[in-house]
Amino acid sequence: MGMAASQSRYLALTARKTNTEYEGQQINQARTALANQSANLFNRLLDLEVPVAPKTTDYTEVQYSYTDGINESVLESWQQLSSADPSYNYIVNHYYYADVYTGARKLLENPQVTEKKDLLSERINDRDPLPVVTYERDATGRITSVIIEGANGTVQKSIYTPISSQRMDTKLENSLRDFEEAVGLAQTDGVLSTDNVYGWQDSTGTWHFMLQEDIDKTDPVDYVTQYAPGFVGNCELTELANFTDDQAAALAQILRDCPESNMSQYLSFNDERELLYDGKGIYTFQMNGQTYFTNKTDLYNSMQTYDEYNKPIENQERLAYYNANYIRTKIEETNKALIETDENGRFKSVRFDDDSVIYSLNTETVTDDAAYQDAMNEYNYKVQQYEKTIADINAKTSIIQEEDRTLELRLKQLDTEQKALATEMEAVQKVIKDNVEKTFKTFSD
Repeated sequence: MGMAASQSRYLALTARKTNTEYEGQQINQARTALANQSANLFNRLLDLEVPVAPKTTDYTEVQYSYTDGINESVLESWQQLSSADPSYNYIVNHYYYADVYTGARKLLENPQVTEKKDLLSERINDRDPLPVVTYERDATGRITSVIIEGANGTVQKSIYTPISSQRMDTKLENSLRDFEEAVGLAQTDGVLSTDNVYGWQDSTGTWHFMLQEDIDKTDPVDYVTQYAPGFVGNCELTELANFTDDQAAALAQILRDCPESNMSQYLSFNDERELLYDGKGIYTFQMNGQTYFTNKTDLYNSMQTYDEYNKPIENQERLAYYNANYIRTKIEETNKALIETDENGRFKSVRFDDDSVIYSLNTETVTDDAAYQDAMNEYNYKVQQYEKTIADINAKTSIIQEEDRTLELRLKQLDTEQKALATEMEAVQKVIKDNVEKTFKTFSD
């Protein structure tokens, strides 16, 4: 091997050896970082709190109860009086459960209130007293309004104008559709016929209609669609004209417990607290064998709220309905009490400040099963969290260990390569040395 080639080879080996040393340093740094991550995970593992299952004893307590012959009462809490009182030594909170007649307001999830529609008609000339009919026309002779006024001003003036000139809101559109369907006016692709229809909205918001052909005959007919709620789903509605004693009791309780509801528009109490009702506005229906009440206002609120004319039971406002039932209710009371204890320090009798009877107390150990079950559910949840955290740490640790093994293998490969490079560099260095010695010998000769 020539001098130049040997030098070149030696330089290449030196560069490669330097590179392997640098790569080895990088691997050692990466392994150090992995070791730090592994240590952090181990510390997290040490910091984890192992869930502890609840004990039933933690939710068990001594309970004192007594019976007054009607209700079973429980002493819920007691506090000793701080001031001396020869008659009473405790303030006691006690309770019992009783069936209380209660009125309630509910909302149906899918009210589906459907209505009955009746088209009523009346010839204007049949009214008594006979009204005065006046027509106003434009320059072309076209009728622009029909004015109907009772004789001597006895009837409110009604002014019918062309529907084509009216602002078409939802109420007018729905009323007009019902009217046109009832009288058989042809519609093209569902478009309303407004050219030959006149209308007037009275003070109650009800629309009255006339046809052009009737006006031309000077014997106009007043048409009005009467709406009445008919069904709640498949349950038929019945308007109460009067009510039975049971219904009166239920309605009175509903009015007491739901005073802000729309039932108060139709029901009231007199000075003697007797229920008053004029025979209109309250409806009943049977659902799942139970009788429920509702009223005209709530029915119309649902009946008139929907998205499309031909889908009157979709997206209705939820119907408010009412009933009265006996509801299991917790009755709580607070009294001064004289409590006597036995030789073991347990309560044995009680007398309250509003009762002359001394009640014997029953002592029993009770467990709050609901609270215990809640604690057990929380414990099971924490166990799942704990196990998941352990599994996550183990998974991350396994990944770190795998990465470390890969780096360790690469480090061993670099070490082997380092040794090989060192051996080869020694050989090349010896060749260079021999070449130098031979060169000097040549020139020295």
